[in-house]
Amino acid sequence: MLRVELRRTIALWLPVAIVVVAVAILLMYRAPRMTSAVPWGLDSPGTVEWTRFSLIFLWPIIVGAAAIQGMRESRAGVGELFSSTPRPTAHRALILSLAVGLAVVVGYLLLLVTGLVQVAVHGGMFTAASLVSVVLGFVAVLAGVALGLGVGRLLPHPVTAPALTVLALVATVAGLVATQDASPQGSSVPSWLTDLSVAVSPPESAFLLPSAGFTIGQLCWLSGLTATGLLVLMVRPRARLLAVLPVVAGLTAALLVFPADRAGNLTPDKTASALVCDGPVCVTKLREKWLPTLAGPGKEAIQALQKLPQHPERVEESTESNNYYLRGQRDPARLLVPYSSTTYVPVSDLTAVLLDGAGTPRCIPSHYDSPEEKRETVARWVMQGWLAGSATPPPAKSYQQRDAAELMPPVWTALHALPEQEQIARVAAARQVELTCQGDPLAALTGGAG
Repeated sequence: MLRVELRRTIALWLPVAIVVVAVAILLMYRAPRMTSAVPWGLDSPGTVEWTRFSLIFLWPIIVGAAAIQGMRESRAGVGELFSSTPRPTAHRALILSLAVGLAVVVGYLLLLVTGLVQVAVHGGMFTAASLVSVVLGFVAVLAGVALGLGVGRLLPHPVTAPALTVLALVATVAGLVATQDASPQGSSVPSWLTDLSVAVSPPESAFLLPSAGFTIGQLCWLSGLTATGLLVLMVRPRARLLAVLPVVAGLTAALLVFPADRAGNLTPDKTASALVCDGPVCVTKLREKWLPTLAGPGKEAIQALQKLPQHPERVEESTESNNYYLRGQRDPARLLVPYSSTTYVPVSDLTAVLLDGAGTPRCIPSHYDSPEEKRETVARWVMQGWLAGSATPPPAKSYQQRDAAELMPPVWTALHALPEQEQIARVAAARQVELTCQGDPLAALTGGAG
């Protein structure tokens, strides 16, 4: 019977549609091009989360396709005929649900396997904690199937499937926008409402996992939605009112266990963020293969920074999220370097990158293009060249340095005209400004002259 249903429905086309659409989404996004801190296909946590993110467009497709199948008997005018046969309605509905559900599960699995094969090829890290998000993804696609079948059975009208698809798309996009527009003080949209969305935001950190409360809440909500959709499809019209009980129960349970705010939706992945060290240079377990590349330049940077009175003792990979709107973590004892900042940097330039700003993160986001940003760029550039022992101003390599190049020569000349101890004091003062984000680092270098 299942084989017959697979041939009679659009189920066999669903895996193809899911994979094609999802790959197109991921290619349009930056993840597969490896410019993000959380690429798709390089480690299992990032790959699983990017796959779940693709549900923002896949889920509406699944819901709409299932709705078409749910209204099949009514639209063909055979509902009354089939109801008079000995074969129970629930049995027919169950076989149909299995056919469509199996198709979307295979499609989602193909997408997931595509990413995980790339992880294996690249020698990336697999973590057992990623299985939680894998389960949530499968439950989400099954909930979409059940919802579509149930609504299609309930409202067998030509506009039902496209309308349901649009509504599902609006819901997933709105949930994503509400989540991403949230400021540190919160969002006007309650967190519990966005927690009900099946799609998740693009992962900003490979070192964060869904928290237990968020995971259990979503499982309750999506399981209730699935049960209600199937009951609407299987039971007789008089009993359909009772079908709402599972989704109400699932929603109630979810609201009880969801974290109080969005910050509680994620929890640190201790396995991925555990440190692996080569002397004073440490990277996370997730980037263990990066250690041989970073170790040499990292040790050179530590040695160069010893010119300063208060210098970092170790180089350590930063596990912070890749969010340009937030100031990075600062620690005078550690030189924190995000993996994403070195993705396209040649090994020969890695030491210079680590010495940028005397081993500190920027205070001003690099995309503002303001006078303050130029001054900070020049100050960090001068500190980098001074620590590297350059006899002449280092050449501009980044677009920021090229834009600020006219400010560089007088600052460089004035600093190097000072006695050595005064040079050390000014670079140390500029580094302190960058560590606290209080003041103007260029003014610290010039003694407040410019």
